[in-house]
Amino acid sequence: MKNIRCFLTALVLILASFTGCSSETTEEILTETDVIDPNQTSVSVSEDTESPEDAGEAAEVAEELPAEPEEAEGFVYERVVLLGVDGAGNFFNKTDTPNLDRIFENGAVSYDVLTSDPTISAECWGSMLHGVTPQCHRLSNSLVSSTPYDPESEFPSAFRVIRENDPDAVLASFCNWNPINVGIIEDNLGVHKDSAGDAALTKKICDYVAENDPTFLFVQFDEVDGAGHGSGYGSAAHLKQISITDGYIGKIYEAYEERGFLETTLFIVAADHGGTPGGSHGGLSDAEKYVMFAAAGKTVEKGTIGDMEIRDSASVVLHALGYEQPDTWTGRVPSGLFEGVEACERPVYTIQYAYEHRTHESVPTPEIGSGNSVVDVLGADRVLTYLTFDDNTADAAGKAVTAEKGKLYYVDGYFGNGCKFDDGSVAVKDYAVGTDSFSVSLWMKTGSVSSDPALFSNKDWNNGSNPGYILSLRSGDVKFNAGNGGTRMDKEYPFPIDYMDGWVHLTLVVDREAGEVRFAYDFGEFITAEIPAAMKNSSFDAYKTLCIGQDGTKNYSAALPAVLDEFVLIDGVLTADDVKALAELYK
Repeated sequence: MKNIRCFLTALVLILASFTGCSSETTEEILTETDVIDPNQTSVSVSEDTESPEDAGEAAEVAEELPAEPEEAEGFVYERVVLLGVDGAGNFFNKTDTPNLDRIFENGAVSYDVLTSDPTISAECWGSMLHGVTPQCHRLSNSLVSSTPYDPESEFPSAFRVIRENDPDAVLASFCNWNPINVGIIEDNLGVHKDSAGDAALTKKICDYVAENDPTFLFVQFDEVDGAGHGSGYGSAAHLKQISITDGYIGKIYEAYEERGFLETTLFIVAADHGGTPGGSHGGLSDAEKYVMFAAAGKTVEKGTIGDMEIRDSASVVLHALGYEQPDTWTGRVPSGLFEGVEACERPVYTIQYAYEHRTHESVPTPEIGSGNSVVDVLGADRVLTYLTFDDNTADAAGKAVTAEKGKLYYVDGYFGNGCKFDDGSVAVKDYAVGTDSFSVSLWMKTGSVSSDPALFSNKDWNNGSNPGYILSLRSGDVKFNAGNGGTRMDKEYPFPIDYMDGWVHLTLVVDREAGEVRFAYDFGEFITAEIPAAMKNSSFDAYKTLCIGQDGTKNYSAALPAVLDEFVLIDGVLTADDVKALAELYK
């Protein structure tokens, strides 16, 4: 199989040399854009075409050309090693790294590779292995710790692409931070997965390589990141841990050297993100967003790698092994890495809206009693509070007293106006839920999100164990949390891929009798989470108000960057039939 791939890749490389593009593909692939086209109904791919005469001329010229060195033409690596150092950023050149110096003396290196936004581990490792930004893979630290990655996702990992091309490939992942093995690398691929501390992990890897010949080996070291959090990124302790990790990398390199593998191995070391002197990361300072990527191998061009992002790592892995990347990936092979390979224009994947209501234009809010109001559909006896946000925050159902804090902005809503919460909040006063069931229905429109502001809450969100509950808005998902002062529950709900800047409907049901929390986007099927046994009889009261756009203290540090409309607080549980009725109302 490898001989066949070698022949096909050589043929593609010869033809590609006449188009000025790398051998990744002869197609121009559409990739991600920050602009969503509501009129687009599919992702299209345009192909470069040539006449039979042109093809014939190209073939004749190819036959006349002298044979190029194998390094520049058609070489396919038998294996790729990708060693990731969590939290190392581009600090490698600020401390002693004799093994990296030796390994990459004749390799390609960059200290200016742009990682993903936000600069958080799951988002960055996800981009490195899946070839897209977090806006597509939608991974987060809390999600990957417990939720397996969708094996049918349109954004597969490099592991899955390799497996689909070679059923016999030997694949392995060794991670100190095991959530990578749980929620970033798919479960159904026959990947050998292991986890341990960095020193023990290194021994496991060396023992494994002594007995196996992995086609793709991925490693994640974690203790550099721990030193950065504990002492500050760039501190003496952080740099010392990088030097210690350099020793681990040297041992793995020597294990490949002892097996005689290096001649046909692409050896890579990279970081996922950096961090600040204060010990944090997630932002876009230079110390957080720029990382090192270094490669050594038979066809690697000595010098500095050109413009590169961390999502390009997956493209590099597949290119080295002779495989085309998926059309949905937005990574590319950078210039200055492989001999004779120049970067093509970055692919652009366009996300199309899945629902017409994403681009719904505002129409007048139906009057209560007309038969077309949400109060009419659900029943006036069940609706505790109904906020239309039509130039005010009054309860249209006439039952609750509300109070504003800060500055609110009224903009076009789903019906009538909606409320933009960037600088303010609304409190529904004197609302205590105790152990009763309740539901919330609302429309939301949001864009880029940082931190974890409250959509609505009655608790102090500075600690998830605090009594009360919250539905918070985060980058890539919304999260339900509840606590009773000791025990807490947390459940994340990844956004629909097309959520950005479009109307999304949210339904939350807290069913205390069943001991469940249920959630749905866009009137779809409920996702169910069980309330922990230690909390099943606990009151969900904290502050005796329900705050919208803030936590129960009304002083949480993160403001809500969203427009909300049609906020409905319901007594008891919304059923599947209720959700269908809401879908009919809002269609």
